[in-house]
Amino acid sequence: MSRATKIHEGLWQYSRLRWIAALLVIVVSFSGCGPRGPQRFQLEGKVTFDGKPVPCGTIRFEPDSTKGNTGPVGYAAIIDGHYTTAMEGSKGSLKGPIVAFLTGGPAPDPKVEFPKMWFIDYRTTLTVEQKSVVKTFDIDVPKEAPKPK
Repeated sequence: MSRATKIHEGLWQYSRLRWIAALLVIVVSFSGCGPRGPQRFQLEGKVTFDGKPVPCGTIRFEPDSTKGNTGPVGYAAIIDGHYTTAMEGSKGSLKGPIVAFLTGGPAPDPKVEFPKMWFIDYRTTLTVEQKSVVKTFDIDVPKEAPKPK
């Protein structure tokens, strides 16, 4: 075998080792990918105010720290009396005891820049158990709920 052939063969093996090493780095870096953080659960349900569907609002799910639950907050929009954390732009809730804070009011009106909300930061407690991934909680906000100032 000539010297040029040996050099060419050596370069080819070196190049092949570089490709294998690069592939190994890629595989290892992607093996850690996936959902990070605590498991979140999808919550959904109906929201009524004094027995009538709430046209527009928000709901926030905070772990109940008074009962030892901690972690990130979940949230969803209330639209036409329903909410779901499965909707884009929402986040599911953690398991365990949580506090739900609701704000709601009339349907959006393009003539009114800041509509008067019917209630703000109404608080209720829920417990998310780990039996299934989707949990349904219907919430009826009483007429006596906190009003905006």
